[in-house]
Amino acid sequence: MSVLRNASTAALLGLVLAGCERYHAKALLPQEVVAAVQRERQMLSLPEQSVLPDAPELPSAPKPFTFPQAAELMACHGPALKESRAEYETALAYARIKTPWTNPVVEVGPSYGFGPDVGKLYRLQPFGSLGFTIPTAGKRKRQDELNRVSAEMLYIDMQAKHRELYLGLRRLYAQWTLGRSKLEARRKIEESATKSVAVGKKLVEAGFATALDVGLLDLEAARIRAETLNALREQADVEGTLSETLGVHTEHFKVPPDPTLPELPGAVRKLMELREMLVTNHPELARQRARYQVAEAELRLNIAKQYPDFHFGPSYERDTGEKKSVLGLSLGIELPLFDRNQLGIASSKARREEVRAKYEAAANRALAALDRAWRNIQLASEKLTLIKTVLVPKAEANIALAKKSIEAGATDALRFLETERGQRAVLLEALEAEFEVHASWVELEQAVGLPLIQFPGEARETLPLLDTQAATVSEEIAP
Repeated sequence: MSVLRNASTAALLGLVLAGCERYHAKALLPQEVVAAVQRERQMLSLPEQSVLPDAPELPSAPKPFTFPQAAELMACHGPALKESRAEYETALAYARIKTPWTNPVVEVGPSYGFGPDVGKLYRLQPFGSLGFTIPTAGKRKRQDELNRVSAEMLYIDMQAKHRELYLGLRRLYAQWTLGRSKLEARRKIEESATKSVAVGKKLVEAGFATALDVGLLDLEAARIRAETLNALREQADVEGTLSETLGVHTEHFKVPPDPTLPELPGAVRKLMELREMLVTNHPELARQRARYQVAEAELRLNIAKQYPDFHFGPSYERDTGEKKSVLGLSLGIELPLFDRNQLGIASSKARREEVRAKYEAAANRALAALDRAWRNIQLASEKLTLIKTVLVPKAEANIALAKKSIEAGATDALRFLETERGQRAVLLEALEAEFEVHASWVELEQAVGLPLIQFPGEARETLPLLDTQAATVSEEIAP
């Protein structure tokens, strides 16, 4: 009988331990990881190969790099989004597991009896008990709710990060396309300066200029060359930032489409309308709302924890010195006379008020950024209008007048070349002003949290959403 009882106990213990998960090592191999990332970055920028193995390899023309393509690459391969997605997956894996019941407690041992009435045969008697705990006040439900809203918070954080990167990508893409235009304009100015040096040398030979004039032209050409190199470095920095944001090699950014930038509207929306859009679309406000929900769930859980759990369990023992077995059933509950989870409740209440204060501060900063961006876009648009309507026509008129003067012999070639360089500088300033307008629109979009202008080929469906997190996470948690 004893052998059978021991075997049953061992079988029960083995059955319980069989449900425990074992550790499996998964090494992180740095060289392999870096090599795989490099292959992924290069693979996305390689031209498509022919399906037929014997077909001759034909050089394929590079495809235009559009903004929708950049947004798609960022959504699939962006390193920052991958990090946010991994954090969300961790919280989701935790939320998918329902809060388990408290494990039962088994206690066994011997009872030793002594005294004149205890015989030697019954000095040692076994005893055992099995205890269960039943949580009260819906603690398991509250814990599941906290796990769910925590996963929702990280989901919103992932979507908010995507929204911020999406809006930042609009600035980067505009900077990349306008940077190419500015670089082309600087190269034309450099060519013009080189031609001016050549013309100046001919004028020296003809006696219409001095060596000092040529020296000044040489100095200006070198300075313009340095500015062109600075423009090349700036463009390389922009492409490097694009590569880091999208997770692809810079070889992908070769050919811009036509047109590349959205058409700017004639007027900005009213400030009150933009403020209403800000409430539901600003990423940081969405984050703080999700954190407030977590704080609420933590408070509800700590409120439930102030109520004690219910304990019960059977027990078995044999009286020492007698041939008598006793079965018992214990019922118990902790009396919350002193510890009613005051610390947890106070901390949760303070945490909720802290998040509320942070939401108010974030709203204050968002409204200030909106006011500043709304004013900046008006000033940038006014500056661009001034350059296009006054400076550019004036520079073109000066070129026409200089041509007539040089044909009539009223001016020299150096003055004409200087006028031509001035015109190109005005055109370059117009490009700078155009970028400032696009940058101001992006700043306004970032202040609102929503695109206000549309790139060619851009669809509204590609915009990361901030208001569907509850249904999405609940569907992923549901079995």
